[in-house]
Amino acid sequence: MDVQIWLLILVAVMIVILAVLAIFTTRRRKRPIDYCSFFIMGVIWFAVGILFKNYILFTVGLIFTIVGLVHKKNWKKNRLRWSDLDKKEKKWRIILMIALGGILLIGALALFLVSKRII
Repeated sequence: MDVQIWLLILVAVMIVILAVLAIFTTRRRKRPIDYCSFFIMGVIWFAVGILFKNYILFTVGLIFTIVGLVHKKNWKKNRLRWSDLDKKEKKWRIILMIALGGILLIGALALFLVSKRII
């Protein structure tokens, strides 16, 4: 039980840190919403929600998919490609991808260790 409390606190702290970073990085310039990404993310979450019988994920995926489809006419206009980014934005996105990949790897390792009852 004690481990669960610390895990929840850690997740809450991570969410707050990521929210603060998101606020500070998006203050400079506003970009239009990329509805194509909403659609892709919605389809993935929808499928994963069905696969794991997670109705919250299923519902959120369905909502994102519908929002993406409703704004289909804006897909090409608002699409942000790697070539559209400047050097600083590319650097930050690479750092973010590496950090998120590391967090995913640590989470998978922790899940493996807990399932084998090592920790």
